Amino acid sequence: MTVVYRAPEGDDGLEFTVRLTPEETTALTREARLLAEIVDSCLWALGMLRTGVNSRDAGGPAPIPGDWYAALRDLERIAPRIEGTRDAVIRALAESGEGTDRLAHAMHTDEEAALRRRAAVLGNPPSEWETWAAKGAAD
Repeated sequence: MTVVYRAPEGDDGLEFTVRLTPEETTALTREARLLAEIVDSCLWALGMLRTGVNSRDAGGPAPIPGDWYAALRDLERIAPRIEGTRDAVIRALAESGEGTDRLAHAMHTDEEAALRRRAAVLGNPPSEWETWAAKGAAD
């Protein structure tokens, strides 16, 4: 996967493109578009929160309740996917035989907290969203 950033000429905006490998495209065909739309909503919400403006509407008005609702609807869809993906990666890392020191580093926490998190993941069967991350489907 590659991420490319560019500022269009004559525009102070920013475009970024995420290029998936052929293998990623095959594995993520259904989800790639949805995830891109959800991330777009997250960036839109952050922009509105930080500026007090809905710059995607003509004239840049202040956000209205419908804007917040639309953003929140998508944000609620990303949290379980991120958590499921994180847990699937923790499980895969544990199954690879990797210790908790690198897990702690990756999670920006101490080794004891990483050990607790790994034990919580491994002590339960994969959740619906962990299965989604590893095998697809759900939703």
